[in-house]
Amino acid sequence: MGSWTELDAIYPPGKLTPATALVVALGHLEGARSVYAGDRLAAFLPAGLGRDADLLGRAERYLAEVPLEQFFAEAQALLTGRQKLVIALQVLDRALASGADGAGMARAAQLITGLGADADAVAIHRATLALKNDLGAFSQ
Repeated sequence: MGSWTELDAIYPPGKLTPATALVVALGHLEGARSVYAGDRLAAFLPAGLGRDADLLGRAERYLAEVPLEQFFAEAQALLTGRQKLVIALQVLDRALASGADGAGMARAAQLITGLGADADAVAIHRATLALKNDLGAFSQ
């Protein structure tokens, strides 16, 4: 599939890109301050992302140095409505899949709202994501 950054336009070094916004949002959901967990990549990185040094460097800077409110402002200005929705659904899906408690779901809601995702569009998919993650239906 190639790297996510190959799909992006050219952005100034260190600045937010759509792919970086996805990684940073997922990192914030996990409470991460880095894209690394020790000497390996963190588990929250999306599958298929690859190990693009530029993307990882951008995400590392945003997780470690950029205040959340600044991230939200930049992401709202940069992302298309579709990109915001995709990130919001990724965040919601991961929160539901992890069995997030009240604080975890509040964090997911904060990220979804902060990114400026269309609340009605997210709501349309919430029941489907909840059903997808209801593995209790397979208890033995």
